[in-house]
Amino acid sequence: MKAISIPRCAKPFVEGLNDGLIRYQMCSRCRTVQNLARYRCLACGAKELGWKDSVGLGIVEAATEIRRASDPAFQAMIPYAILLVRMQEGFSLMAIEDSEAINPKQVMQIGDCVRLRARRWGDHMGLVAFSASP
Repeated sequence: MKAISIPRCAKPFVEGLNDGLIRYQMCSRCRTVQNLARYRCLACGAKELGWKDSVGLGIVEAATEIRRASDPAFQAMIPYAILLVRMQEGFSLMAIEDSEAINPKQVMQIGDCVRLRARRWGDHMGLVAFSASP
C-alpha cells in the first residue's frame, strides 16, 4: 500500500492516533478548539496553535450504518457504523463504531456516551473508533 503523505501541521494528530490518543488544537489567543489540523485558528486567524490530548469521551450526535466498503481494508468489517461524536472538549469528530466492543445487533444511538478505543486495521495507522461508555 502506498504511504499517505501527512501535512506537517497534522503530525501531532497522527502521532497521537498511533499512541491511542485524540489530539486537538487550541488557539493560544482566543482559546477556540478545533479538531482538524490547521496552520491558523479558524475563529481568529492566529498562528499560535497548541496541541492538547482529549480525555477521549463524547456524545453521539449522528450515526449511520455502512454496508458497502469504500476501501478493501474495511471489507471485513461490513456492516459497520460511522459516528459523529461531540467530544467533551467541545469539538466534533467522525469515527468508526468499535464493533468488537459492543453487541453487534445494537447500533449506537444519538445521545449515547462513548469512549475512544485505539484501533489498527490492517496496515493502516491508528484509526479513531468509539465504544459505549458506562
